[in-house]
Amino acid sequence: MIYTGVKGTQDYHPALARQFNNLVGDARAVLERYAYQEIILPVLEDEGVFRKGVGEATDIVERQMLKIEGKDNIILRPEGTAQTVRFFLENSLHKQSDFYKFFYIGSMFRGERPQRGRLRQFNQIGVEVFGSHRVSLDAEVIKTASQILAQAGVGEVELKINTLGCLRDKEAFSRLLVERIREHAGHLCEDCRRRREKNPLRIIDCKNDKCKNIVKGLNLEGAHLCAPCKDRFDDLGRLIKEAGVAFVYDPYLVRGLDYYTGTVFEFTSQRLGAQDAIGAGGRYDTLVERLGGPSIPAIGFALGIERMLIALGEPKNETVVAVYVAATSPAMQSPAFMITQQLRDAGINTETDHCEKSLKGQFRYAQRLGVRYVVLVGDEEIKENCVMLKNMQTSGQEKVKIDDLTNKIKNFTTENSEKN
Repeated sequence: MIYTGVKGTQDYHPALARQFNNLVGDARAVLERYAYQEIILPVLEDEGVFRKGVGEATDIVERQMLKIEGKDNIILRPEGTAQTVRFFLENSLHKQSDFYKFFYIGSMFRGERPQRGRLRQFNQIGVEVFGSHRVSLDAEVIKTASQILAQAGVGEVELKINTLGCLRDKEAFSRLLVERIREHAGHLCEDCRRRREKNPLRIIDCKNDKCKNIVKGLNLEGAHLCAPCKDRFDDLGRLIKEAGVAFVYDPYLVRGLDYYTGTVFEFTSQRLGAQDAIGAGGRYDTLVERLGGPSIPAIGFALGIERMLIALGEPKNETVVAVYVAATSPAMQSPAFMITQQLRDAGINTETDHCEKSLKGQFRYAQRLGVRYVVLVGDEEIKENCVMLKNMQTSGQEKVKIDDLTNKIKNFTTENSEKN
């Protein structure tokens, strides 16, 4: 019997794994430039963190949490924001400083129906900032996400922004929605009929076409906003424009989690198809208090790495091995091994034969690896403390002293880099 991977999970072949790590490296570079500090949190978490933080009537809590069998209250984390707040409060960080900028990169888990761009185990780049109400921070956070996507090379991205207003505005918005949708209740999907009682704003986030059309006909644009929140949102739009980030105003963007208040935003990509959201975020100024802490404003976002990879397209098989060391006879395997270690110790990506291949077979393998140079270790050359260095692109070769080999290859590599 040959086993297959668990449905809703993904294997990463070498080229995809390299693309994944390059993307993560690019993201780290951007985040460190913006003065974020990395945290690493466990994948196991108390489910109460999410029931209290994300909301009882959300899809995550109602049907997506993956529990550990025999441990009623332990789950695999479905998202990172509520967990970061737990970390923030458990370590009393609010007593040590009034402002923090964190980021994390890791796996999240949700028990939902797998499809393209929607996995049961997926990876996110997350950002969480604590301690400031300023609208300039909202603009900076959005710019940060935009920079990560640009640095990774993700194209055809659209930014949508909206505001839910302050907590009073959000409550007024919820009441307005319930009132205006009452006459359409019989035409809503089953989920939205239930949401109407428990969490009305989730109706706006429904993916059912009939529900979306009903919502768009309700004329809800900005009707719930108080004057200060409207002014704040206008300032946000101005700052984002000044930061060089294009956006569209989407009055029906609410996000699917209870903790959002104020600014909400979403990045989408045409390259993703139906599941087009590549990342999203917003303010959650009441979440710290909801999880037992003091009133501390906060904002963050998460970008889906798998969705970013889909948008980037199929990765190319890039060459990662620069040199192949080939033994011309079984007697040369030992010196070939030592030369291989010499090159690796000097920081040169090097491979050699481990399967007792013929010289012809070794050359075929070297070509498959895409190496630039082959070092031929032969009986006569070793007697002279030399090897033959063959350029696989030009087919030229020369005799090189073993003591000079490392510098010779490094010089060639530098010259080729400058030409390119």
